[in-house]
Amino acid sequence: MLSDEHEGGLVFCYNCGAPQITVSEELLSEAQKQRAVLDSGLAGGALGSHQDGVVWPAAIRYVALAGALAAALTLVSFALPPVMLLAWFWAIGAPVVVLGVYHSKIRPVNLRAGFGARLGLLCGLAIFFAISAINACGLVFARLVFHNAARIDSELAEFFVQMRTAIQQQGGPAQAPMLAWLNIPEDRLGLLLMMSAFVLIIYLGLSALGGAFAALLRSRTERS
Repeated sequence: MLSDEHEGGLVFCYNCGAPQITVSEELLSEAQKQRAVLDSGLAGGALGSHQDGVVWPAAIRYVALAGALAAALTLVSFALPPVMLLAWFWAIGAPVVVLGVYHSKIRPVNLRAGFGARLGLLCGLAIFFAISAINACGLVFARLVFHNAARIDSELAEFFVQMRTAIQQQGGPAQAPMLAWLNIPEDRLGLLLMMSAFVLIIYLGLSALGGAFAALLRSRTERS
C-alpha cells in the first residue's frame, strides 16, 4: 500500500517507508503492446524464440507466404506468360520484403546480418522449390495430359545441338569423349541436373546476401 503523501515528487510505502517508482500510463500501454506482439509471435510456445529475440514461428510463416506467392505467380504464368517476369522479380526481391515485413510486425531487439542471411536463405529455398514444383507439374501435365510437349522437346534438342557445335569448334583431345557423352540420354539428364544445382547455389547465395544486407541497413537505421 502506498501513502498519499509526496516529498519531492516521491511516493513512500506505508509499511517500510521505501520510496516507490511510478509508471506513467503511456509507458504501461507501450509495454503491454510489446508484450502482446511477443505473445502473438510465440503462440503455442512449441518452437520458442531465439536468444537474440528472433521469433522463428513468425519468420517461417512469412517465408511460407513468400513461397506460396511465388507458386501462385508461376501458376498464373501458364495462362499469362508475361507474369513469369513478375515471378522472377519477386524471387529476387522477396528476401528483402520478407525481412521488412518481419521487422515491422515483430520488432526484434537485435536485427543482425546473420539472421537476415538465414531468413534470406530460407526464403530462397521456399521460392526455388515452389517454382520448381509448379514447373514440374506443368511439364507432367503438358506431356501426359495435353500431349503438347513438342515445343519443350525441340528447345532441349536445340540446346544440345548448340552445345555439340561449341565443342566441335573448340576441338582438342577431349572433343570425342565429350561428344560421345552428349549422345547418352542419362548423361544429358545429369548435365541438366548439375546446371539446376548450380543455379540453385547461386540463387541461394544471392538471397542470403540480400537478407543480410537488408538486416544491416535496418539495424543501422534503428541505431541512428
